[in-house]
Amino acid sequence: MEPLIDPSAITLADLEADPHPILAALLRDHPVCHVPGMDMWLVTRWDDVVYVCEHPEIFSANTDPSWLRECLGENMLTLDGPAHDRLANGMRPPFAGNEAGRSFREALPEMLDGLIDRFVGDGATDLMASYAEPLANLTLLEALGFDSVTWQQLAGWCHGVIVGISNFENDPDKANIAAAAHRELGEALDHQLALVREQPDGRGLTHFLRAGFSRDEIVNNVRLMISGGINEPRDGVGLVIYVLLTDPVLLAAVQQDRALLRKVVEETFRFHTPVGTATRQAVRDVEIGGVTVPAGSIVAGVLTAANRDPARWSAPDEFRLDRGEGSHLAFSLGEHRCLGEWLGRQQVRIGVERLLDRLPEIRLAGQVELHGFEFRGPVTLPVAWG
Repeated sequence: MEPLIDPSAITLADLEADPHPILAALLRDHPVCHVPGMDMWLVTRWDDVVYVCEHPEIFSANTDPSWLRECLGENMLTLDGPAHDRLANGMRPPFAGNEAGRSFREALPEMLDGLIDRFVGDGATDLMASYAEPLANLTLLEALGFDSVTWQQLAGWCHGVIVGISNFENDPDKANIAAAAHRELGEALDHQLALVREQPDGRGLTHFLRAGFSRDEIVNNVRLMISGGINEPRDGVGLVIYVLLTDPVLLAAVQQDRALLRKVVEETFRFHTPVGTATRQAVRDVEIGGVTVPAGSIVAGVLTAANRDPARWSAPDEFRLDRGEGSHLAFSLGEHRCLGEWLGRQQVRIGVERLLDRLPEIRLAGQVELHGFEFRGPVTLPVAWG
């Protein structure tokens, strides 16, 4: 019999290195528990995570303290109810599968070919740096109509924002990095909004202005879109390629039948879960999973754990395409379900598909380290071909 896990011994560093053994032990021994090193309650079972996400009147996104608010300013993920709905519903159209979205999807292969053209003659590359990272940044810049900065600038600000959002242990150095990114990104957006007011183009920022959102509402929520709208598709592309290149049988099947790729993408999001938690605050004393969580407690619904809960999934630690249990929680659920879910899926699926089209003999060319808890993906992804 395995020894019981001690929640007081859990550190963020351990979770970032590999969350799955720790979360599996919590699911078994302490499915709802306080982790002193992070000063938050971790909720890990599928049913309990769903309950946290679907009851904002008990578990509020308007937390205090709020890493999201401190790093980004007030935004749709720090609000509940009508205030949240006004922002989310008004900002969703540029990222949904409507006419604008379909046009964007048709333009995506040309953008991806431009990236592949830069390294196709080299015979080898790190796909995270040369493909997944610019793919995620460039597509978000295009969707927003944010033309006055480079994708490299956006990637730097995204890194700073993520350092702040993931600063569960309140490291002052990390807070300073996040503050600099907050300031610089806000200044760049102010410049772009001035340009868009003079020459509207129908893309995201133009839509937000026409919808009547204030400067702060636009800037703060674009900061939010950058934090999730870059990391999840970037890591999603890297994770799907990693899954395929470590399973030759699966890779051959996908090369033979591209319709399988949709299932591979969805199972990858379940199995690896690029975004780890949905963070809330208990507005009153509440019992969940047989444990009383005190009012005011910061509560993390751990999406990564719920996506491998054996009460929900058969053989949860196996990668399987024949699942019939239903959808995963990689994009969360409830009123705070990911705004860019449709666009993110398109980026990952088409990004992987285009890479396989152009480099049919692609293979791993080195060791791959997966890292992260709140945002998880390959650190590097060395590949070769030819």
